[in-house]
Amino acid sequence: MAMMPRDRRLDTEYSDMRQLVRASSMVTFTAHGLPPTRYDVVLTCRGLVRNQEVLGLSAHHEFTLTLGRSFPLLPPEIVWKTPIFHPNIRPPRVCTGDIWYPGMSVAELCVQLCELVQYKSFNIYDPLDSGAARWLGINLEADEPVVPIDPTPVRDLAFDLDLRPRASPPPPAGPDLPSAEPDLPSAEPDSTGREGGPDEQA
Repeated sequence: MAMMPRDRRLDTEYSDMRQLVRASSMVTFTAHGLPPTRYDVVLTCRGLVRNQEVLGLSAHHEFTLTLGRSFPLLPPEIVWKTPIFHPNIRPPRVCTGDIWYPGMSVAELCVQLCELVQYKSFNIYDPLDSGAARWLGINLEADEPVVPIDPTPVRDLAFDLDLRPRASPPPPAGPDLPSAEPDLPSAEPDSTGREGGPDEQA
């Protein structure tokens, strides 16, 4: 029996997500449905968290993508589950207005979200978190801006011709972070460190 167009698209999305996991040490997921319509995604890129007025680093971020009946005309519903300090993410909400278009894959959306966390991508003019936008605006005018927080490429796994993965270089050290307010002491790194997430389902 032939697959319906929506099921074909969902099946392609699942294949693309599996390819992304093979190409990135930063992305893992658990899929739900056959073909999947929900993904629980874990990112292990470095981003910022705020504890009162002090900023720290976190390398563990979780969110859920739900592909509703209006997908792909409308983007997947994103529910952000972990603390983060970013102009365009205010858990549980994420602003995808500058990111999503119907031809984009869910895997590429995950790459874009990872780059948001890394502060490679941001919009300070229409923020969800105005405090993060003010902090970023000040730091972008500094002589030595602290962004991106994590310069590592999301697709960071290189492969030999025989498809055996090469050893990945160690990630660069995190930046020295200014505090959320100019007169506060420097932030100390968050203690969460780099953590793995749940494995994908076959």
